[in-house]
Amino acid sequence: MGSEVLGIGIAGKTLTDLERRILSDSAPYAIVLFGRNIGSAEQLRELIREIKSVASRPPLIMIDEEGGRVDRLRNLVPGLPSAESFCEGEKPREMSEWFGRVIGMALRYLDIEIDLAPVVDIRSENAPKGLERRTFGRDVQTVVDLAGAFIDGLHAQGVAACLKHWPGIGMGTADPHYGATVIDASLEELLARDLVPFQTLGASAGAIMIGHGTYPQIDDPELPASLSRKLTADLLEKIGFKGVAISDDMEMHAVSDLGSYEEITELALMAGNDVILFCSHVERVPDLQKFITSRAKQDSNFRAQLEQATQRAERYREHCERIRTQSGAPVGSFDKLIDEAIRFCDEFERTRPHREVIVPDSERRKGSRNPGTGRSGREEWT
Repeated sequence: MGSEVLGIGIAGKTLTDLERRILSDSAPYAIVLFGRNIGSAEQLRELIREIKSVASRPPLIMIDEEGGRVDRLRNLVPGLPSAESFCEGEKPREMSEWFGRVIGMALRYLDIEIDLAPVVDIRSENAPKGLERRTFGRDVQTVVDLAGAFIDGLHAQGVAACLKHWPGIGMGTADPHYGATVIDASLEELLARDLVPFQTLGASAGAIMIGHGTYPQIDDPELPASLSRKLTADLLEKIGFKGVAISDDMEMHAVSDLGSYEEITELALMAGNDVILFCSHVERVPDLQKFITSRAKQDSNFRAQLEQATQRAERYREHCERIRTQSGAPVGSFDKLIDEAIRFCDEFERTRPHREVIVPDSERRKGSRNPGTGRSGREEWT
């Protein structure tokens, strides 16, 4: 016990001795990959192979691959568009489904089971910082249609999805990576608008990521959704969601400033998160594992919640395995993957309205068959 509900990040492009020990002694439920872990395609495949071979039980591999500004594979498959761009051109649903297939093809080739996408937040008039161009639209039906098509594309390639950021941060005031974001909406407003994509697509996706926004009309204005039972377990039950609830990164300032790792882990689990992500400080993981095991022995309520979380997490693992089994074989080579990405990007550009292009995608894709290394953008974003 102690690892079944944890998703963790690792430090670099190869495993450290500590990371190997954690994986072999008591492997976490999931490993979340970031730009810091990615050099070449073969390096990443080898890293994932090692993670799964060393682990006492192979963890699920997760990654944020949305395209646009949150694009962990930007150095491997460059030029992938943002979610917002799909509603700006022709054939939006067809192109969004193809986009999901391209990303799914890449993740399946790399042996990554889960894309922490799509974003199903509904964009307000002024998108909060951190959400720019990451949403599919400003109305419920557009978001449902395009995000649903994206999920269909992922599933066709054997990759599972995760909807985010529950219960909707499209009206937020700030970026939760750096502090509190407030969504000043009533429960009735959320049910009529922001929760609709989660309710409509939740059964298909099987997973929902719980965000760190605060909702002062519904619960304590100091308590982010990820630590609120009203906003997590109770509200998920209200929409009939029976899948797995995955917390956003608990090391984001909107939540990490509220207590120790152990304190916020307990609060998150008791709020209804089934998988709790700590994406940066892997050296804290052994203590967290010991804490969870100890609390489960001491507190029957904690133990019962842990058992329920583990059961839901296992059902999601089975869901991921079914999706993979029902899809075809992965693409046979990195070159074939790049060829498909180029075909998609070329067609996508043809469907879009004319605009001034500062850096053509053809230039961005140069060298993609032998991708370089390095960091770009805010690599630690979840």
